[in-house]
Amino acid sequence: MICPHCGHDNLEGADNCETCLHDLRTLDVPLPTAGLQKHLMEDRVSQIPFDRLVLASPDDSVAEVVSRLKAINVGQAVVVEEGKLVGIMTERDLLYKVAGRELDLQKLPVREVMTPHPEAVREQDEIRFVINKMSVGGYRHVPIVRDDRPVGIISAKAIANYILEHSELEF
Repeated sequence: MICPHCGHDNLEGADNCETCLHDLRTLDVPLPTAGLQKHLMEDRVSQIPFDRLVLASPDDSVAEVVSRLKAINVGQAVVVEEGKLVGIMTERDLLYKVAGRELDLQKLPVREVMTPHPEAVREQDEIRFVINKMSVGGYRHVPIVRDDRPVGIISAKAIANYILEHSELEF
C-alpha cells in the first residue's frame, strides 16, 4: 500500500506507514458498490422489521415468561429493570440452564436463567455492525435499544430475510 503522505510502498494491511507513521487504516476500507454489498455496508437496523418483543422482569418466574413466549411464538425475552435492559432469556438459556434439571419453574426467577448485560445495538447502527456482533458473540438475537431502553430485537433470520428481499443477487 502506497502512503499518500510520503509515497513509501508499505506491506498490505499495515496500520501505519513504516517511514512517516501516517495512519493507513482508512485507506483500505471496502466501499460498497451495489446489490448485496451495498445493503450490508450501508443499510441500518431501523430498516429491518423488528421481531416481536417480550419484556420480562428479573423477578418474574421462568414459567410465566415461557408461557408468554409460547403464546406469541418467539424464542427470547428481553429482561428489563426500571425500563432499562439488564438481560436476555433465550431458548438456548433454557436448554443449557434449565432442561433436564429438577426445578420448580414457578419459583425459579428469570435472573437465575437469563444472560446478563447482553450486547445491544441502536436503530441507527449499520447491519454489518449487527452481523459482526452476532458472529463474534455467537448470538442469534440482539436487543435494539434507545437510551438503554429496549425498543425491539433483531434476529439473524430477520437480517437474512431483509438481505434476500432487497438484494439483486447474482449467481
